[in-house]
Amino acid sequence: MNIFVFRFLVSIVALAGLSLATHCGCSKHMTQVPTEPKIKSWVYWLQNPDIEKIASSEGDVVVIDYSSNGRDKKAFTPAEVALLKGRIVLAYLSIGEAEAYRFYWKQAWKNEPPEFLGPENPDWPGNYKVRYWQEAWWDTALQPYLDRILAAGFDGVYLDIIDAYWFWHEEGRDLRQAADEMVALVQRIAAYTSARSERPFLICPQNGLPLLEDASPATARRFLDTADLFGEESLFFNIYSLDDQHARLRQVRRALDAGKTVLSVEYIGPERVQEYRRRAASYRGLVPFAADPDAKLASLPRHGVGSAD
Repeated sequence: MNIFVFRFLVSIVALAGLSLATHCGCSKHMTQVPTEPKIKSWVYWLQNPDIEKIASSEGDVVVIDYSSNGRDKKAFTPAEVALLKGRIVLAYLSIGEAEAYRFYWKQAWKNEPPEFLGPENPDWPGNYKVRYWQEAWWDTALQPYLDRILAAGFDGVYLDIIDAYWFWHEEGRDLRQAADEMVALVQRIAAYTSARSERPFLICPQNGLPLLEDASPATARRFLDTADLFGEESLFFNIYSLDDQHARLRQVRRALDAGKTVLSVEYIGPERVQEYRRRAASYRGLVPFAADPDAKLASLPRHGVGSAD
């Protein structure tokens, strides 16, 4: 069954409970993708994506920025996004860091940063951790950002910097509280977009599966229900440690067992692609994509589109 048809049928069944879901903080989004997913390949291209090249690729899922260069003036129009129809087109959205080139950024923040703005990411200049649980972050950035994504006709969002909760834990915030607050934000995004979209709107968190163990049990279950897909970077190569890898693969198994599709990306050269596909093949429902090892996602590698056979 097509994923959109499946979600549409489920949303009809859930329609009567929409009012209750709104008041309890739940979402009519809480469904599962089919256990036999049709997603066999995907494309991940953030820097100046070429819509025509992507349209000629084999990707069933496409993850791009809402803009060719990240700025409003170069935002993709509904007509451009429509060129990719027949695929699931997700818009990249950082919810754990503010980016200085985005429309919401104010030059005055350099001298007078808002309370929600945290320190700059030393690995990505111009990106700043945010106190994502604060209402001002939603009002200033996320809500207007989501409105742009919805207006452009995207099928969902690819949520990045979910793991910001761990940064704030290391800064002294209680781990469970930080994790639960991140899940609450993902649920809020799901509820907001679902209420404003005429068709199912998909939620795909990247690097968020550790929330299944760090959040409180009930919250972790809600997170698993809220997400339609999951994205994961560097599961097999460029790993932080073996212990971390084992934990993440355990979490991947949990998501797959729940009927979710996991979009995997590895930043590797062509000489490692076959090994990657072999290792990915042992996880049914995990869809591989081999990106260039510079990790800038600035092109579509010939070897990039994988297969979830």
